[in-house]
Amino acid sequence: MPPSLINFNVSTTIRQRFDAICHASGRTRTSVLVDLMTDYVLQQSQQLFNRDRQLERIDQLLEENSVLKGLRSPPGDQSRSRRTSSQNRSYAEFDPPDFLVSDGQEGW
Repeated sequence: MPPSLINFNVSTTIRQRFDAICHASGRTRTSVLVDLMTDYVLQQSQQLFNRDRQLERIDQLLEENSVLKGLRSPPGDQSRSRRTSSQNRSYAEFDPPDFLVSDGQEGW
């Protein structure tokens, strides 16, 4: 996918400090901002992935607890496969969920 231009507002003081640090480190604004954005996406994707796993585990424990107490009958394979198929994510790369990925049409 070709790169796209992103514009945003920042205070003059922050921009000047950022430019000075970029210059001192021999990097461009773009390279630093792309690295920062990439790190943020990876960290947030990891957190979302972990949260989803935690919620799945909580659901599983609650389901097991209600079955043990006789409040519900054990679930069939159909409900479990329906739940996991809608939550498929890449385990290796921690891709962000589809709702976080824009096709460029939403005008951020």
